[in-house]
Amino acid sequence: MSIPATPYFFVSYSREDTVKQRRVVKELRERGINLWVDIENLTPGTPTWEREIEKAIRGSTGIIVLLSPESNNSEWVRRELSFGEQHRKRIFPALIEGNEDASTPLRLANHQRVDLRTHFEDGLDELANAVNEYIGVKQKIAEQIAPKSNIDLKKYAIPALIVVGLLAISGIVAIINTGKGETPTPIFITTPPDVDPNVTETAQVIDVTDEPTGRIIYTCQIQGDEICIINADGSNWRRLTNTPLANFNASLSPDGRKVLYVVNDGTNSEIYELDVNSGNSNQLTKLKASLGSPEISPDNQSIIFHYRSGSDILKLWIMNRDGSNPHEFFSEAGKDIHDATWSPDGTQLLFALGQAEHNKLYVMDFNGRDPQLLNNTIDTRGRSDWSIGNLIALDMGDPLNHEVYLMNDDGSNLHQVSPTGMNSQGASLSPDGEWVAFTAYTDLPSGLNSCEIFIMRVDGTDLRQLTSNSYCDYQPRWGN
Repeated sequence: MSIPATPYFFVSYSREDTVKQRRVVKELRERGINLWVDIENLTPGTPTWEREIEKAIRGSTGIIVLLSPESNNSEWVRRELSFGEQHRKRIFPALIEGNEDASTPLRLANHQRVDLRTHFEDGLDELANAVNEYIGVKQKIAEQIAPKSNIDLKKYAIPALIVVGLLAISGIVAIINTGKGETPTPIFITTPPDVDPNVTETAQVIDVTDEPTGRIIYTCQIQGDEICIINADGSNWRRLTNTPLANFNASLSPDGRKVLYVVNDGTNSEIYELDVNSGNSNQLTKLKASLGSPEISPDNQSIIFHYRSGSDILKLWIMNRDGSNPHEFFSEAGKDIHDATWSPDGTQLLFALGQAEHNKLYVMDFNGRDPQLLNNTIDTRGRSDWSIGNLIALDMGDPLNHEVYLMNDDGSNLHQVSPTGMNSQGASLSPDGEWVAFTAYTDLPSGLNSCEIFIMRVDGTDLRQLTSNSYCDYQPRWGN
């Protein structure tokens, strides 16, 4: 693969838009913009394709993404944007086809876009001007920093600091002069900077590696309920199951190598285990009952799950890690107990107790005694999560109007963190306690299949959409 020595921009697009992509690329190059396009540099289908794409994005000055309904539905475009955001690449969106709602992913909803649909030449001029301005300002700042800094660049990754600092002057690089004496207006809008752009010899190195890590396992309704997995940055999506039976309620083992999930044959449901790398699956239970929400203990020794036989109430059951010795762990007459999860140290269990859609959350020591109500104002369907930092995540609300909430593990500081109106549910915390994954809807109330996987920081900022499909993605569970 050939990587240009001069600053270049990675072009992200759908293969369905190749004809328009070639026209845009040709016109931008005539305006002096250096571009990297995959089909010009790589042989499609080669084993190293994905690694070379990542290498090209890492080496780029920024990403020009061509927006269309096809690109909005493209798994590759989503991965490229996620990888670019992870590496702090500036994104320049250009709308080439379709309306804004159908063509613009949620992650770019707050970016102003160059419209090439009806004002092609003028739009390309604006895009080229903004890109050139960005290159110029970036080079100028790099020149100003280089002679002053005595910091070991290799050790402290000052290039990453430069990129972060550039975000602070995005209003400058995005200004376009119309040539008519009008007040210049910005083309691109980005989030406010995290650091002061004035870099001096005494400037502290800013940690810019606080991106989401690990993987998220979830249920994907491709052809019925199946199990899918995706990296927390939106890359490396995979479908793990492909059966005529319903597969759901997945969770990852502590080391991330195995997946527990439930398989329903229409009458009963059983717990299965799948190897993430090989794809081999193994049935762990043969209880001929209704089982759900299996989760492995942090020490990898036990599996907690809920159990219902016939019309009986839901009870908590436990078994050894290999599926042996399944038995009742805790129950309460007249009430369902379900959707249990472990405390980070494995000494306690968090579970829902109630009836139907109305449940409270309780915490109980692993000895199975003295469950404690966490917060009497909670009214949830059930599944919650517990992470380090003493954080518990849950959802509650009216039908089609759920919200994600966080609270301390003693029940205090219960507060909503999800954007209102997206019917957010199924919350799961990242292993480091810094992010929360959940299911939300992009088209309510008409699009009941528009449920997708989102993540955001635990303070409710930096909302990111990981999936975008014509089917429903739900029940996310974050792991390693």
